[in-house]
Amino acid sequence: MTYVPTFPADRWDQIRRFVLDASAEAAAASTITAERLLVVAAPYVDWVVNINGYPTKTMVVFHPVMVRRYVTRADVTWTDTTRRTYRSLLMRMSEALVGTVPLEFSATSPQSTAAPYDDLDLHLLESWATGQSTAARRRSAGVVLALCTGAGLKANELLQVRRRDITVDADGILVSVACTGRAVPLLARFEPLLLNAIANVAEDDWVFGSPKRVKHGISTLTTFLYDTDRGNEPDPVTTRMRNTWIITHLIAGTNMRALMTAAGVTKFEHLDQLVAHVPALGAASYRQQLRAEAVTR
Repeated sequence: MTYVPTFPADRWDQIRRFVLDASAEAAAASTITAERLLVVAAPYVDWVVNINGYPTKTMVVFHPVMVRRYVTRADVTWTDTTRRTYRSLLMRMSEALVGTVPLEFSATSPQSTAAPYDDLDLHLLESWATGQSTAARRRSAGVVLALCTGAGLKANELLQVRRRDITVDADGILVSVACTGRAVPLLARFEPLLLNAIANVAEDDWVFGSPKRVKHGISTLTTFLYDTDRGNEPDPVTTRMRNTWIITHLIAGTNMRALMTAAGVTKFEHLDQLVAHVPALGAASYRQQLRAEAVTR
């Protein structure tokens, strides 16, 4: 089948075989062509696996709950007709690949962006990272939590960090993101976790996964997160970790230009949804802060 993805080619390479197989299998069980299913399934699986970090497991990717989350997203400008079309086709695939799962759909109203972890969530995730059953797992889990929640790294950026990219000095820890050329100061809260995680990592080794690994696909990370030892902590999701980092800085009043530089963006997508998690100022603080800004200018 000839298909040109609307998302980066490297992400398509990670899910191509999975999507093609799923589209062909679902088409064989319905009257819808594989080509038509592919056009909808490819960006959907990209969102589930590459963007949100879930593993390429059919029962996970095509679960109807996942379909519902996708078609009710708030970060897209789809019309109601488009949402209904996507929902219809993806549910046909879900029925063919997963089977019938009792689930009632609510109206296709948008969902808000992934909420940040709160302080209790972070304590539970710190226990998750330090409570893994092997030293290798503890290292990788600690690195994921520290770099994504403490420095706002995206999943693909995390996979490219070597020990030499992490600098420790009197001013704290600085993480160099080689693929973008930026350097991000780590939040102080996550310094002990990261230092413990990388204590025995050689300078040229990768800090996540096998120190000498040759595969850098997102599936390496998503499979690890899916297979880790789990308790009652929230799911460790890298996009939610990054949102937590952004919102932490918004609450702290970090200079917006500095934050955008550290985040590696020229604009914050869904900033309105992120700002919704920043506590509102009281009347007095509202006036004081805005008056102080006016005076300094």
